[in-house]
Amino acid sequence: MSNSKPSLDAHLAMCTADAMAMPQMVCRRHSCRRGQRCRWYFETSREPCCLRNLDPGQRAIFDQIYQAAHFAKGFLGSDGPFFEALSGPERLSDDLSIAIARNVAHRWMVERWDKARRAREKRIVAADRLRGAEE
Repeated sequence: MSNSKPSLDAHLAMCTADAMAMPQMVCRRHSCRRGQRCRWYFETSREPCCLRNLDPGQRAIFDQIYQAAHFAKGFLGSDGPFFEALSGPERLSDDLSIAIARNVAHRWMVERWDKARRAREKRIVAADRLRGAEE
């Protein structure tokens, strides 16, 4: 059993880096900073080049957000109890992971994915209205 991490989905990792503003904040590549998008990744590990500029704490945050987006890419639209949080930090995490996964091309069953995303947004709006009426 190896201690190496599994290779990343390069496009999803670059979308995650974009969501975290890494091209503007930590990337040393001129084309990434100038274009305000992650454009470079290592061929062997499939990870964005700017990840090498992160300290271990920042890298752990990136990995957590990437894993959530990877999960969203695979499971939003399935008939499971996923992405049901209506408030709090879990909802923010779900929103971020869905926004990142939404930008990935060639998603599995696009229409079903978008239908589930719209249904989730309607549930959240209804929950926000109920919460506002109670206050």
